[in-house]
Amino acid sequence: MEYSCRDKSWWDNINWYNKHLCEYYNIIPQEALKLGTRSTGRTPSLPGSKTCKPVLGLTYEDIWDLSPRKTEEEIFKFYKDQGSWSTFRQCVRHTDNLDDHLKLFEPLFKNNMHIVEYGCGIAPFLFTLVNSIPNPREINIDISLTDVDCEHLIFGHWRMGKLLKEKKYNNYNLYLKPVDPNKLPTYNQKIDLAIVYEVFEHVPDPIKVAENLRNQMNPNGLLVENFVKHDQDEEDDGPDLLSARIQRTQYYEYLNTNFTLVLGEAEHISPSGTRIWKKK
Repeated sequence: MEYSCRDKSWWDNINWYNKHLCEYYNIIPQEALKLGTRSTGRTPSLPGSKTCKPVLGLTYEDIWDLSPRKTEEEIFKFYKDQGSWSTFRQCVRHTDNLDDHLKLFEPLFKNNMHIVEYGCGIAPFLFTLVNSIPNPREINIDISLTDVDCEHLIFGHWRMGKLLKEKKYNNYNLYLKPVDPNKLPTYNQKIDLAIVYEVFEHVPDPIKVAENLRNQMNPNGLLVENFVKHDQDEEDDGPDLLSARIQRTQYYEYLNTNFTLVLGEAEHISPSGTRIWKKK
């Protein structure tokens, strides 16, 4: 890929979106772009930070294979073992999707909401939404960021805190709600909107996660989700977990029983599509 071929508006975009990434890891935007750009077999030299060690000369698959990944504790450790890999990848990937973020979430936003981004990583959706809201001094918002204990969650929480202060939000709560092995999070208040994007395929028990979120939602609470379906051998395991694939049909049965689909196509029509559900 030729990194200098993007037009100026694109570079302005990535410089805005990734300025905190460059600050946190002490690198320039061009290097951030290179480290976060996907390619087959790549083994980037990922920098460490005050919260993680460098990761050098390993593919994503190599990191998965560093140790057994059978128990929840072992699976969750994978996200710790990868250091800043997903931090860079998510920042670069979502730079091209900023307009899509806003089109999806701006119509859902109301003042005085509690929003959870689950499996959030760098929290790309809430970061873009918080940056775009007009008159932030007049907004009351509660944000909960949930993921396993990993570098991209730590970075995402740090970055969100900086953005809220930079944009001069006066009335907000920012909660860090990690997922522990075999223990799902309890939130400080009822949820109005839960965002679970490209996460359920990595979750050991998708039904339990959906149930835990629904049980903590306000009446008519909204769930924005997708569950990416890959062409993959049913017996293969990896970051896209076999246990999640086995539950997929029952997971959508649970959603259809306990939520009403308000936007998006049914799973059998668009398996990897994004859907918005309202709690029944």
